[in-house]
Amino acid sequence: YMGINAEYMGCRFGSSFSISYTKMSTSSGIAVGLKKGHIVTKRAAKALPSRRKGGMGQRVKLVRGVVREVVGWAPYEKRIMEILKGGGNNPQKRAYRFAKRRLGTHIRAKRKVADMGDVIAKAKQAEAAAAAAAKAAAKQ
Repeated sequence: YMGINAEYMGCRFGSSFSISYTKMSTSSGIAVGLKKGHIVTKRAAKALPSRRKGGMGQRVKLVRGVVREVVGWAPYEKRIMEILKGGGNNPQKRAYRFAKRRLGTHIRAKRKVADMGDVIAKAKQAEAAAAAAAKAAAKQ
C-alpha cells in the first residue's frame, strides 16, 4: 500500500513518486504486467434510456416557444432584464442576487441571468438589423 499521500506518510520514494489512474489502452494477453489480461474485442455499450432523460424534445421545445410568444415574460424576468440593461454598479452581480432570491439556488439564478442576457443580445441584434434595413431602404 503506497497510497496517494506517499509524501505525507513519510514514504521513502520522495516527491518523484506518483500514481497514475489512467485506463490501460490494450491488453497484452499476459497475466502480469502493465497491460495484463486476456485480449478481447471491445463492444460498444448500448445507450441506456436514462441517458436520454431530461433532454429537450422537438415537441416540448415548440410548445414552450409558442407559450413564451403568447404569454411573454414573468415580472421577475422583466426586472432581471431591467437590471442587466440599467448598468449601475455591477449589474451582473445585482441580477444574480435578485434571481437567486426569486429562484432559490445559485445554479438556477446563473442559468436564468444567462438566458435573460441572451434575450437582450438577440433583441439588440434584431434592432440593429431593422435599423440597417431601414437605412438601406432610405438610400434607395
